[in-house]
Amino acid sequence: METTTIHPAEAYLRNEQNSTSLYVRIAGQRRRLFINRNENVIGIIAPRKRKSGYIFTDWASIEKIYYPSSSPEDAADIGKKQVLKYQKLARLATHTNDWLRKIANADLDKSLYENRITTGTRIDGKCIGLATIEKYCSSWDMARFRTALKQGEKFSTGHFDFCGYDGTLWCEPRENGDMAAGFSKEYRNCGNGYYYLLINDEYMIGYDID
Repeated sequence: METTTIHPAEAYLRNEQNSTSLYVRIAGQRRRLFINRNENVIGIIAPRKRKSGYIFTDWASIEKIYYPSSSPEDAADIGKKQVLKYQKLARLATHTNDWLRKIANADLDKSLYENRITTGTRIDGKCIGLATIEKYCSSWDMARFRTALKQGEKFSTGHFDFCGYDGTLWCEPRENGDMAAGFSKEYRNCGNGYYYLLINDEYMIGYDID
């Protein structure tokens, strides 16, 4: 009789004590598998989507499994380090806004998401330097951005090519005198992608993904 061997990723998802989703690497890309335990069906999130996907059966295509932290203590420690990283960077900021105040007052026993600092995505903690962005948007636009930020004025570069994405650098004042600024790299002609907020005078840091 032939013995059927279940793939470790499938075994993980079918174990009801585990999460209903699991990240894996397929064709060099990080992808998210999920299971609908009511219907006993495993699916995969479609590229460039957050929620929609399709049934998954190609287990041989999985190159690597990204297992989540095995213990609550490990997860809590990672969350604390991320919050401390944001606080360290935010202390160098010369502007302020509600988001930066949330970072300064964050509870170290809670994650970035629980503190409402980020939306809880895989780009949490990832930085992009303004020097890197300048290579793509031009020194002229970066100088205009820095001037607008310093003078409390609204500014946006519009789209520019950033490593195959549509990049946009922007800043705008708030009614209370605060300044908000950020950078987006969106899928070309798609309108969704990765979003970063300015955490100090030199770095953008991960906030959201659509």
